[in-house]
Amino acid sequence: MIKAVKFLNLISVFLFIIVLVLIYAYLPISVDLNIDGIENIHKHRFFYYSGAAFLITNILLRVILNLGFKSVSENVLAWMTSLIFIMNVYLTFLIGFVGVLNNSTHISPSNYAYLNFLGPFFILIWVGGLIFLVVKRR
Repeated sequence: MIKAVKFLNLISVFLFIIVLVLIYAYLPISVDLNIDGIENIHKHRFFYYSGAAFLITNILLRVILNLGFKSVSENVLAWMTSLIFIMNVYLTFLIGFVGVLNNSTHISPSNYAYLNFLGPFFILIWVGGLIFLVVKRR
């Protein structure tokens, strides 16, 4: 189970990199971070801030997992490691939404607003997985 979760983590890293590079290629010079266009940053800063947020999130979660959860069962460790996958996918969806928000072909961002809510939904499913593991153990 842990090998499958680690493979999914690797796939999510590649997915994030591919989406970030594609979004970066099609972004205008000034990136709107708000639907109202109030907050703008340069395209390069968006790229580096997104990459830094991704790295910091992954490193922090891996350090927490390596330090705090060494003596747990394999199922719980796989469950904890899957949080990295969920956060990577959520960050990928957020980057994709910013790309849609700044799309030059005027795709309506309201049609893709669900991308912002998929991350918390996946986290709720993740917490439900813990409840399932606890109930299954009894």
